Amino acid sequence: MGDRVYWEPAQATVAGNKICVFVGENDLRKDESILKVSIWNDGNDSYVYEKSYVNNPIKIEAGKCIPDIGDFNFVPGGGYSISVRTPLHTYMTDFIVWKSGEEVMLGWY
Repeated sequence: MGDRVYWEPAQATVAGNKICVFVGENDLRKDESILKVSIWNDGNDSYVYEKSYVNNPIKIEAGKCIPDIGDFNFVPGGGYSISVRTPLHTYMTDFIVWKSGEEVMLGWY
């Protein structure tokens, strides 16, 4: 059997009508730097966005939005899984995007 993959929790919220994915202070390991961010569309069963930071890692700051995720065009009604990979851990959150008028909202499953 293969090795088990353990996910650390990330969280998501809406800030300024954009989706913000972050790692809470109690969940963040010390001195974590982002190597890769991936967005998985649950409806299409495929990655719709991936960005590597291997050549220029960015430090994760507890409670602060992970860069570039808020600029992605999330489709209302779609379910997404976000993973933020570091050298030692992968942080992950899942959500469904909803829209009421112009307001973006998140739901969980």
